[in-house]
Amino acid sequence: MSGIENTFVNIYQKDEFDFVTPLYYEILDSDENLILEKHHLIGTNDQIMDLENFKAKSYDSIVYLTWGKESEIYAVCDLKSGKGYPKSKLNKNWKTEFENSNDLVNRLKEINPDLKANWNN
Repeated sequence: MSGIENTFVNIYQKDEFDFVTPLYYEILDSDENLILEKHHLIGTNDQIMDLENFKAKSYDSIVYLTWGKESEIYAVCDLKSGKGYPKSKLNKNWKTEFENSNDLVNRLKEINPDLKANWNN
């Protein structure tokens, strides 16, 4: 991942025949310790054969994942505060999760104003 050393994002897709199959992601350290447990990212009707279109980047302690357009964020997590979307380390309600994740995206926009949250489309 660019920006933070020894931190990795793994992406999984269920191997089942269905109209839409889920993609999952998790964040790990270099010793394969979970930083953020596996969680649903998005559903797709594509069979993902490689991770070429996924980019994991960071700014300060914020890790974010794009897919396709590098300006469109699908997942975000602040490693210091635990805030994030679609998975957070905090036990908050969905409204707070959205507010916290939008705050993180706004912080990222300070370095790249073209970034936007996929969940706000």
